Amino acid sequence: MVAIKESRMEVLFGFFGALFILIILPITILLTPGYSPLEMTVSMLGEGEAKTLFSIGFVVCGSLLIPFYIYLERELVNIQENIRRLATGVSIFTNVCIALVGIIPDETYKTAFGAFHTFVALVSFIGSSIYIVLYSILMYQGPKSKMYKGPAFKKYLAYYGFLVGFMFVLFFTTQHPLVEWILSILIITWVLITAIQCISLKFSKIPGVYYKRSQYPEALKLFEDAIQVLEKVELGDEPIMETLKENIEFIKSEMEKKPIKSNH
Repeated sequence: MVAIKESRMEVLFGFFGALFILIILPITILLTPGYSPLEMTVSMLGEGEAKTLFSIGFVVCGSLLIPFYIYLERELVNIQENIRRLATGVSIFTNVCIALVGIIPDETYKTAFGAFHTFVALVSFIGSSIYIVLYSILMYQGPKSKMYKGPAFKKYLAYYGFLVGFMFVLFFTTQHPLVEWILSILIITWVLITAIQCISLKFSKIPGVYYKRSQYPEALKLFEDAIQVLEKVELGDEPIMETLKENIEFIKSEMEKKPIKSNH
């Protein structure tokens, strides 16, 4: 079940990357005397006593989110390809910049570092807002596309992504530290919710086919019936046969771990 494990791993990268920074930021605030989110920007934490923790948080978060967005790029297909490619390109570049936000300032080159940090910090906010809106458009339009077979994201997640875009406009207009903090939390939370929704969908090894846990019995019967059909028409040696068997083994093992309650 290599493909299943790899898909889950990429989703877990996104989940733990966002969760990690969500935990690190409050701790960094507590360890920075005199810091107030109402009056100070996120970046100012990188100049305080807990700047090493701040650095670790952003380096880890930015690095872990890159494979997560590559995963999304593979799944949100057959909707609007131009938007999908643009969202992926922006997300990868943005998360490289998020990781670079964590670079600890060098006092010897304070002016140059200040300009560099301002650039990567701005890209982090602008880029995150852009790719979240783009991915949200794909999530919203997914159910309308007959060709789309990827995760059935809840519609509220798309609306949430549009809210992130609105909050960025508000932040860009006001430049207020509190609005910056709200935008940061909204971005992190969007990633968490998206990852959780991906995790809640169990992946079969057939590309583009998804089954929730409640649908396992239905999927199991479907795969077993498919094997019988292939055997009847003497196609038992085809590669798809092995794929079906692996999915059957996966579903049975998952059902043994946690029996599924009947709705009847």
